[in-house]
Amino acid sequence: MKWTKLKQLIEARFAPEVIGRVQVQTTRYRYAHDHEGEFFVTLDGKKIYGSTYYQYWKERVALCDEHGGELSSEDEREIERELRDRGVADHVDLHRAMFESLNQSIEAMLANSIPLIRALGVLDARCGKRRLTKLDDPNEHEFVRYVFQLRQPSVQALLAC
Repeated sequence: MKWTKLKQLIEARFAPEVIGRVQVQTTRYRYAHDHEGEFFVTLDGKKIYGSTYYQYWKERVALCDEHGGELSSEDEREIERELRDRGVADHVDLHRAMFESLNQSIEAMLANSIPLIRALGVLDARCGKRRLTKLDDPNEHEFVRYVFQLRQPSVQALLAC
């Protein structure tokens, strides 16, 4: 699926209070030697989440160095889990996860291991007031907590002023 269609389908699911304010975007650096790019989410034109190919590999290499030597498959899984918990991912993986989220229930999105997908679940119109009240987790990823606050009625009243 082309990026423009995926973006359109994802943003069409947003709750009414964030439609037009929150946008998912991606870019490719075509003059870079490998044409890699960046994935980011903006709120009113300001970047609130981002992940780049280079950031992903830089942190992955640092974690591999911490483990030292030959990595077992268990070490590889632990490194991937640590990167996911930090919210760092290759933008290609994020595109794939977003595509898969189109066929997931809201419960599956909110339980996903990727913070971006959980945040999209919070932004989803299917995530109602009662479900939102159950989601307040202080250990949640910073980005997910931020979009959670966007959906709270008290914060909406303050932002409207």
